[in-house]
Amino acid sequence: MSSFRGRLLFALITLIFLVLIGLGILIGELVKSYYLNALHSRLEREVDIVIDQTERQSSFEELNLSDFNQLSDVLDTRISILDQEGVIIYDSGMGVSETVNHETILEEISQTFPDQEEGIVQYPQNDQTFYYAGAVETAGESGYVIMATSFNELGDVYRQIWIILSITLGIAMLIIIFLGARITSQYTKPIESATKVAIELAKGNYKARTFEDRVDETGMLSNAINVLARNLQEMVNDQAVQQDRLQTLIENMGSGLIMIDKQGYIVLVNRPFLSFFQMDLKEILNERYKDVFHDPRVREIAEEVFMTEQRVRKQVYTESTIPKRHLEIYGAPIIGERSAWQGIVLVFHDISELKKLEQMRKDFVANVSHEVKTPITSIKGFTETLLDGAMNDRDALDSFLTIILKESDRLQMLIQDLLDLSKVEQQGFKLSLSEVNLSDLLEEVKMVIGQRAAEKKMHIVLELDPKSVIEGDFDRLKQVFINLLNNAITYSYNEGEIKVKTVRRGDRMLIHVIDNGIGMEKEEISRIFERFYRVDKARSRNSGGTGLGLAIVKHIVEVHHGEIQATSQVGKGTTFTIDLPVEQDKWN
Repeated sequence: MSSFRGRLLFALITLIFLVLIGLGILIGELVKSYYLNALHSRLEREVDIVIDQTERQSSFEELNLSDFNQLSDVLDTRISILDQEGVIIYDSGMGVSETVNHETILEEISQTFPDQEEGIVQYPQNDQTFYYAGAVETAGESGYVIMATSFNELGDVYRQIWIILSITLGIAMLIIIFLGARITSQYTKPIESATKVAIELAKGNYKARTFEDRVDETGMLSNAINVLARNLQEMVNDQAVQQDRLQTLIENMGSGLIMIDKQGYIVLVNRPFLSFFQMDLKEILNERYKDVFHDPRVREIAEEVFMTEQRVRKQVYTESTIPKRHLEIYGAPIIGERSAWQGIVLVFHDISELKKLEQMRKDFVANVSHEVKTPITSIKGFTETLLDGAMNDRDALDSFLTIILKESDRLQMLIQDLLDLSKVEQQGFKLSLSEVNLSDLLEEVKMVIGQRAAEKKMHIVLELDPKSVIEGDFDRLKQVFINLLNNAITYSYNEGEIKVKTVRRGDRMLIHVIDNGIGMEKEEISRIFERFYRVDKARSRNSGGTGLGLAIVKHIVEVHHGEIQATSQVGKGTTFTIDLPVEQDKWN
């Protein structure tokens, strides 16, 4: 910006210098002209004096030479008097430069003598020597007075004039330069400040501001720059907020997203997409999508959107992800302003859980149908047999009715378990909370299943903490332990042992149900809480189980804000551990 101030000051000084030079020349010429005009006017008056003195003489032959010599000395001029024929009557002989040929000049002048009416006529010879001629008449005789003078001091006069003008104009120039620098600085400082702020704004520093200390145009410029800076700062802040919101939305939307430009290069990817396909951002950004999508079906969807410029929605089971996933891919073209084609966007929705739930629903329906079909088929078959005549056989009648009753009980148990499971899984299900003494509860459960345990000569051992009191739903917790102990009896050997142990740990109560039965494989442990899943299907079905008991147990424990886990070894037994809070109020 200093260069701008220097250029402005240089241009101003140059302009002023040229103006002052021109003004000096003009003033010098005017002074010179004025001085010469005044000098010529004085000399013409002196010529008039000589003419007047000549006319006072009695005749040209009787001139008083001493008077004219004295007059020539006083006027410092050379006076010559000629008659009408051009003959020199008088010549003072002094007053002009020796370089001038006086006689020759007089001859030239005599050829063009002025008339009486013309007055005094000037005959300049050079810049310093001038001749003046005028007609004169004495005693009836006509003649001419010629006065010559040399101005040797004109050069000195001109030199003094130029010295005075140079000094005066130099002083004026210095004053103007000083004032010009002050004025230039005063008016360029706001512009410099505004320029610096504009440069900072261009660099991205939207906090830069300039001073607003003037009320003229430069002040208006500073104010406009500050308003622009504030507006830019607000716009950038808003844009940053919107960009951050958009980035946060894209990164946390839960679905994979990828944007491909019109040349087929990947320009935007979010974290879920990278997580789905186990890729690194540096590996795929600015790469062609054909080199990134290893699954041909995904490439086909992208190519279809490129070819048709229509929205596409398809489901794909891809084996290129870890773990394998069911994906619903939504592809759409990106159309900008004025229908400008900019590329496509693909959104990957992970529907693996939905597929799993759908499969669970199908399995549930199939299992329920199978479980219900078996007792109904038995009831129907034995009923038809009785109606065909078997009812007349007393032994067959008793046997068939016993089977029908057993299958009816089994069907009733299945329906009751389904109703219990449905009720527990309902969102609005609430517990009837009260103070539950686990010792009393487990003793009551032991009595309920004691006959069944006695049939297999099994022992149930209770090792209970004396402070085993919690807050919960007595009936639901009783249902939990009945299911667990029934399972332990079902999957244990004869004359085995079942141990129930309670341990208090802070505000948590741990209940362990331990048996020494057949145990489970490791891969089966994660599935035992699924509906209708049986470890040993033949044994559990023969025992009258529905396959829903552990699913009900898991939901009841979770409604109590607890957890249930199982550990097992094949041939050595299984341990179920229930972790319950002592007070439910902490969780409600």
